[in-house]
Amino acid sequence: MAENKFRGEIIDFDFKGLGMTKLNGSPVFLNGGVIGDEVEYIITKKKKNFAKGEILRILEKSKDRVESPCPYFKDCGGCDFLNYSDDKELKWKEADVNKNLNKLAGLDLEVEEVIDSPDKTHYRNNMQFQVSDGKIGLFAKNSKEIVPIKTCIMQKDSANQVLKIMWNYKKLKDLKRIGIRTNYKGDILLILVSKRGRLEIKDVLSDLIDAGVKSIYLNYNKEDKTHYSREFEKIYGDDTIEERLLGINYKISPESFFQINGPATEKLYKKAIDYLEPKEDDKIYDLYCGVGSISLSVAKSGPEVIGIEIVESAVDDARENAEKNNIPARFVHGPAEETIEKLWEEEKIAPNKIIVDPPRKGLDEKLVNFLKENPVERLVYISCNPATQARDLKSLKKVYKVEKISVVNLFPNTAHVETVALLSKLNTEHHLDIEIGEDELSEIDFSKDATYGEIKKYVLDKYGLKVSSLYIAQIKRKHGLIERENYNFSKKENQRVPNCPEEKEKAIEDALEHFGMI
Repeated sequence: MAENKFRGEIIDFDFKGLGMTKLNGSPVFLNGGVIGDEVEYIITKKKKNFAKGEILRILEKSKDRVESPCPYFKDCGGCDFLNYSDDKELKWKEADVNKNLNKLAGLDLEVEEVIDSPDKTHYRNNMQFQVSDGKIGLFAKNSKEIVPIKTCIMQKDSANQVLKIMWNYKKLKDLKRIGIRTNYKGDILLILVSKRGRLEIKDVLSDLIDAGVKSIYLNYNKEDKTHYSREFEKIYGDDTIEERLLGINYKISPESFFQINGPATEKLYKKAIDYLEPKEDDKIYDLYCGVGSISLSVAKSGPEVIGIEIVESAVDDARENAEKNNIPARFVHGPAEETIEKLWEEEKIAPNKIIVDPPRKGLDEKLVNFLKENPVERLVYISCNPATQARDLKSLKKVYKVEKISVVNLFPNTAHVETVALLSKLNTEHHLDIEIGEDELSEIDFSKDATYGEIKKYVLDKYGLKVSSLYIAQIKRKHGLIERENYNFSKKENQRVPNCPEEKEKAIEDALEHFGMI
């Protein structure tokens, strides 16, 4: 086996936090390594232009390596950087965002400010634990294997007390998942995902109440694609718990979206509001508004604010939050890309400023096109995925100037980061876009999410592979991303269509995951 052992230095991380070294010029991804480590490793999976491996031992520790405070860190996939210095983690995140701005968005722009989280552990107010064969845990890195967890240093103490109680639950084998939501006071909303219908919780109920549980819901979810289905049944306590941000109270129901790190979220919203510069005579749209946390923070200073959200229960919560806090704001249920058009054209409500805070997959293509066709004075783009944000900025920069962008460390000790960008409307009468020539027009793709050109470039840059539009379309179809028919089938009778080779399939899937499409 000696011939399969290699030495290398960790020189970077991938977007999942895996350490990267190089072997004969090709990347090798290793779990557990930090930048600066000299390691001995073996190859566990080899492809033509990249490989995955396992570290056997660290020959020389990086000066930036630290001792992890978590006993599960080596096996658990919940955190990425518990063994990496906080300062270097921030510098890597800043550099990674700058790289996306330059390479993916084509912008000559760098991060204006890096805003750190006040707390590096015990900051999460929402966790989902997997249950398998009577054991509670989290997924191992890049695996569906469960690592049993008795206490998690990323969630609050009251949540860990609930976790310990649930380990003693007699019908634990009837559960597939446990959700624990905590507020600023330590109150708990507990979600039990059932395998077999309704459950009795009498044996642990009194202990849960003593631990601060104010509400318990059952969720019936037969699928594994999402944490929860829409089928919630309250079996104990209050309908909601209360959260607080920037002096405003919010009701949180089981499926409400709310940022997981309250103190860092306040810093994020302050930066977004600073970029937005709201004034009393402004008309502002907040797209993907959730329970109204940004909308109300802006509306309390006087402008007219309309929030748009696709989750109906979140809209109900947002309306009640506005009423309870005596802040005038309107909330509308529906997909952002459709609802904004309806409000703009049918109700003649044309905003001069817009905030967007989309999910990881970024903005819907229809919405991007609408924002380009109807540019506003200021557009503030909050993102939890800098890669898909960079993709959208590349398109939006044709009618907007990307003024500045800041990084907020909303997810310490992970490879994830939150960004907020300020865009301003270009003076199109005097602006000439000369970046795209006729020879590049064929690369422009009008399908949803990342363009084919962006996917091809990502695969070529990372793996050295050239992939065709046909291969990309085949893999998108495999993952349920519907394609135009002519990208998938030949119009000639009985013509044979080649199947995508496995090596290129994996590379394309990596690209789709990188851009938040799967």
